[in-house]
Amino acid sequence: MDELQLLRSFGKDVADPSAEALSRGRRGLVEHIGQQPAIARPNPKKRIALFSGTSALAAGALVATLVFTDVLGLAGWRGGADAAAASALGNAAAAAIENSDPVVGPGQYLKVDTEAVFSAGAQTADWEHFAYLETQNSQMYIPADHSDEWVLVTEPRAAIKVFGEGFEEEAQESARAGFEEEQISRAPYGGFDNSKPRDWRLDELPRDPQRLLNYIYRVTAGHGVSADGQAFDFISTTLRTGVVPAEFRAALYGAVAGIPGVEITDEAATLNGRTGVAFGREEKDGFLHEIIIDPDTGLLIGERTVQLFDSKLDPILAGEVVGWTAVTTTVVDAAPTGGSLCGNGGEPVNGLGSGQCSDPNRPRTD
Repeated sequence: MDELQLLRSFGKDVADPSAEALSRGRRGLVEHIGQQPAIARPNPKKRIALFSGTSALAAGALVATLVFTDVLGLAGWRGGADAAAASALGNAAAAAIENSDPVVGPGQYLKVDTEAVFSAGAQTADWEHFAYLETQNSQMYIPADHSDEWVLVTEPRAAIKVFGEGFEEEAQESARAGFEEEQISRAPYGGFDNSKPRDWRLDELPRDPQRLLNYIYRVTAGHGVSADGQAFDFISTTLRTGVVPAEFRAALYGAVAGIPGVEITDEAATLNGRTGVAFGREEKDGFLHEIIIDPDTGLLIGERTVQLFDSKLDPILAGEVVGWTAVTTTVVDAAPTGGSLCGNGGEPVNGLGSGQCSDPNRPRTD
């Protein structure tokens, strides 16, 4: 799945209640509980039950309102990042606000250059398992007018590291399968490869870090290895889109500071020639997940994943970096030409927006 697709399904955020409204609601609840009239019944136990039930409904209504406006939630009461990480994230948030976002003028494009490496595994015809790291590099060109055509250039893939001896040829073949050549997809609103238009709706999300974190916990509930790990993943996924405005980037850093288990894991982490501070969190599945931030500008440099255990199936040892992403954004005057809706040269199938394209190497027979 395209990592950006996770951001398309988020629901609209409810408008923020004012402090006065919340205070008034709390007072009303207390008064309602204290002044609830008793109803004449022959059985006093029923009177108590009715009183309790009515009060519970009133309390439940207020709690539901506070939860769905992200005032109440997991954020805060279980602690957060350690003191050093929280302080550094606060500084990064301040730096993000102080550094203005690039301005994309009419006819120009925001270029989001992503250099990514991910781990993959395969097996030979003799059932021998091996693993490797493969590149997944791309450049996305977002026009100033989002209704114009966006362009996505996907580079050929290659295996850059193989775990296990004698599997170099198999690893290259596996990495290149389906991605032997450069692909160019173009579509209004970024509906590349016959996918649905991209709509991150970032302007609708809370800017208060605690409310934002409550929102993240709410929309990611039930996913991932843990609630905290999924919240951290949500934030890193959002940041690596490359389109996060400065004030929201600052709010996301504040939200990271509210996640338990986050700490500074590397004070001088380097990705793609850029050095920053790595903030990481160890997950129950045995991986350390990090985001790397430039402390001077508040810009995201990228993310990194480290395996913390010796793999029994593939020869990957603890401490091995098994994935990273480096993101750079610039403003350019032009985007590459050529390409089509389906970057692989195929045709849309199962209707527009299905996310499916035909294989040009297998002509359709219908």
